Amino acid sequence: MKKRIVTTTSVFQPGYPAIKAADRLAALGFEALDMALDYWTEPGSPFMGDEYLQWAEKLREHAEKTGMPYTHSHAPSEAGNDPTVERAIETAGILGACYIVVHPVCRENGKIIETAEQFIRVNAEAYSSCIEAAEKHGVVILSENLLWGASKDPIIISELVKELKSRHFGWCFDTGHANCFGIQPSILHECAYPPLSLHIQDNNGAGRDEHLIPGDGTIDWNSVVENLKSVGYKGDCVLEAHHQSIEAPDNERDAILSRLLTSARRLRQMMEEDA
Repeated sequence: MKKRIVTTTSVFQPGYPAIKAADRLAALGFEALDMALDYWTEPGSPFMGDEYLQWAEKLREHAEKTGMPYTHSHAPSEAGNDPTVERAIETAGILGACYIVVHPVCRENGKIIETAEQFIRVNAEAYSSCIEAAEKHGVVILSENLLWGASKDPIIISELVKELKSRHFGWCFDTGHANCFGIQPSILHECAYPPLSLHIQDNNGAGRDEHLIPGDGTIDWNSVVENLKSVGYKGDCVLEAHHQSIEAPDNERDAILSRLLTSARRLRQMMEEDA
């Protein structure tokens, strides 16, 4: 099956009308959406209001009508008991998104978690309620490699997946987060499981999480693609390269997004060659 080119909706500022964003991205040529629910938490947001389910249903109906589906989503908070996380999982299910990224817990008692043992212990507990909600609403929770302590290490993230042993739980490889710390794509071969999804974004390393268009930073995309293919990555081409778009004036945004799409098409072609 051909990999879809999926972009996060966070290429637009928080509160930008969701249907308008979907139509605009479809017109440019993107094929599916990653609903950034973390951009819908401001006061008065339909996601935070009492009628959030009706809002989600309206978005899904529009997606079905236009052929621009929500395949991925992103929760506003980390795993645990934050009620917005379960709300986000329920919303993802209504939107029809197969996956929702929920960040792992990176601190315990105010201190960054540094060891694999502590990280897995804390997060196995934190994700338990998320997985229950995911089972109920028919979605898959994805953890991801982040920027602090043990969360930086994709090996540890994949070991958490191994620990939890749920078909409703996997992980997402964030290319930019890895590059921040010089973590090479070859690390995928050391992970217990391949990622189920990606956050494709670029940066210039040195801890700078810039979320640039692929090719605008220092990531070796040939290496990324080679290693994804060799570990059997089966998912879509999912983009989280939003900073350049969101920081631009609106009249310049389409040109930036078109350049992002061109970059994604090139990556998809590389990912599908001899696959």
